[in-house]
Amino acid sequence: MIDFDAEIEQVLDGPPSRLAFRALCAALLRAGCPERLVSRCEERLASWPDEVREASWSWLAALKAGHSKPTWRLVRSLSPQSVRNGTVDPALPDPRSCAEVRGVTRLDLGWYASEQLEVLAATLDHWENLRSVRISGLTGSDGELVARIAGHEALTRLESLSLVGVDEDMWHFEKPPFSPPEGRAWQLRHVGLRAPDLVNLLNSGRVPNLRSVDVLVCSVQEALDLAARPELARLDRLAIGFRCGKNGRQPLWKPYFGNVIDEDDDAAEAFFARADLTGLRSLVVRGTPMGLGREGLGERGVDAIVAGGVLRRLTELTLELLPVGDAAIARVLEALDAERMEKLTLTDLVATDGTATALAAVGVLPRLRHLDLSRNRLGAEGARQLAAGVRLPALEHLDLSGRESGSPYYARPDIQPVGDAAAEAWACSHNAAELTHLRLAATGLSSDGLAALMTSERLPELGTLDVTCNPVGSWPTALQDAPVWRTVRSLNLADCGLGDADIRSLASTASAPRLHSVSLAYNSVGSQGARALAAWALLPQLWELDLHDNVIGDDGLTDLAMSRAAQRLLELDLEQDCWNPRARDDRKPLPSEVVDPASFPSLDAIFLGMVDEYHGSRYSCGFPTRVREEIVSAPGTRPELIAFLTHLETESFEDDEDDTGPDEDGDLDDHDFRTERAARHAELFDEARDFARRMIEGDIGWPPPKEPTQGTAAGYG
Repeated sequence: MIDFDAEIEQVLDGPPSRLAFRALCAALLRAGCPERLVSRCEERLASWPDEVREASWSWLAALKAGHSKPTWRLVRSLSPQSVRNGTVDPALPDPRSCAEVRGVTRLDLGWYASEQLEVLAATLDHWENLRSVRISGLTGSDGELVARIAGHEALTRLESLSLVGVDEDMWHFEKPPFSPPEGRAWQLRHVGLRAPDLVNLLNSGRVPNLRSVDVLVCSVQEALDLAARPELARLDRLAIGFRCGKNGRQPLWKPYFGNVIDEDDDAAEAFFARADLTGLRSLVVRGTPMGLGREGLGERGVDAIVAGGVLRRLTELTLELLPVGDAAIARVLEALDAERMEKLTLTDLVATDGTATALAAVGVLPRLRHLDLSRNRLGAEGARQLAAGVRLPALEHLDLSGRESGSPYYARPDIQPVGDAAAEAWACSHNAAELTHLRLAATGLSSDGLAALMTSERLPELGTLDVTCNPVGSWPTALQDAPVWRTVRSLNLADCGLGDADIRSLASTASAPRLHSVSLAYNSVGSQGARALAAWALLPQLWELDLHDNVIGDDGLTDLAMSRAAQRLLELDLEQDCWNPRARDDRKPLPSEVVDPASFPSLDAIFLGMVDEYHGSRYSCGFPTRVREEIVSAPGTRPELIAFLTHLETESFEDDEDDTGPDEDGDLDDHDFRTERAARHAELFDEARDFARRMIEGDIGWPPPKEPTQGTAAGYG
């Protein structure tokens, strides 16, 4: 007999996350949702952040299709935008007719979500518990909707309103103005706005409780106007993006230093020389990506931040996507108060081992819990310096990853060449004693480095290990009882060159009491590997299994489903890309066992069929059109499957019997990244190491000579 009380307590005692919330709801549903258990969960969940109590896209899609569940009463956050290829966003529910969403406190509408914003503008009065609204990618065509919201009395209840984020580039669309009329004070503690709108809001006196701001500054004058506002002294958090100029030049498919925008430097100097930021504890300054480089303020802008004196007061600092390099980063580190720093994020700044040396010179950062140096160019020596040359006794989160590729069919990773040396150094580092989260994605890690981490006794708290996009190539059987299995909760092995034999080795591990999430996406898992997973002793405890774009045949899928072992699985991804040469024939329906509710009884999201990841579209859903329609209309079809099958973009579906895929004449093997994966990783690793060497030697090699007036210089776009 299943002890549902114990299972629910185990989830509640663990770290809060969106996946854990879904697991809790699934356990309640399996228990029949008795009122005593639901009430206990409501009480315990009060201490969880509202943003993790989120109804996933699949829940909203099922709700739109007419399928509710009693656990909706526990939901506090909605994010209706789907990030899956070829899926449709469900409409934002209307709380007047949809009681399930009346407890929601937080809405994240996603990017370019005009339709969702229109629904919100029409129903804002009726979201009685709503406290936070976020939308990204607003354009001039959204002006009328923004104006309606700006004049809405319901804004007096909000604590957070984000209409602009520092992850936006301002290259393509003008932002509509946000001009609320005069009125009584609001409760807002956070806003995300363009600088002129923020200045007007501060000047109105309507936001006396404002403590956190995301703002985009598009000219020196905007910087001066914002800096003049005395209310900035009350802020404890500021995220700022300078978008005062553009360049856009880049070498095609090559790493480069990036584009320093003089106008951004000018605006940064104007702002940080004048702004009163005496209350600030958290600062984010972000540029924009440009190919395999970055664009924004440079050394002069960073020096303005240093000269402004704000860094000594910070407990958190994020600098991201700025073409600055080691020397400027070293000056930043010298200006920090090492005794105060708790979170340090220095990502995509063209940092090399020189930055690690500068961190080592600091000596001790006694309170630093979070260190992110990802998407830079640190090497083996830099990784060793961080592991042994600086004391980080409180460190919990470490990210040394490169830039992952997305779909490996169409993009390439940008390696941070720390290699196995990073894994080996941190496997024996005293700084690893409190680590709960370690990311070494796209770093050139091999099976030797992975083994060093897995067998280390110095990682007694490690819960998340991410080695995505590395030439691991094999999974040693000797790792079956490795120490890290005692604590790991999430293991990401996507695009690591693993095949059936490796999955059998992985599945020889019989005990990992906290493991809940495994990603094996973009590997070469076939039917034998699927059978090994079906028999894995740990499968019954998994909440998430990602098998995206592998090569499993129908026999393997049937065996995985028929094992009836994945009793707690919440999300299963079996999609394949259209260039996978061993993709199943999408004219043939998937085995019925895969979608039988008995196979995966807790499943709340499933993703099937063939997608085109280059165009973000979909060729199939795992079933020909006739079969899909029959499944949707059948009375016994599980709601999660109906949600998926009824929220698809079907225009590109190809289930004609004469259709053989995306290109009958093309050689799919020529497009399969698996054929030369190891050699390609080695080439990219050498390229990254050579780039780092040139940066250290001062051979930036950028910008190139000015392009001629007529045409475009060869090699640049």
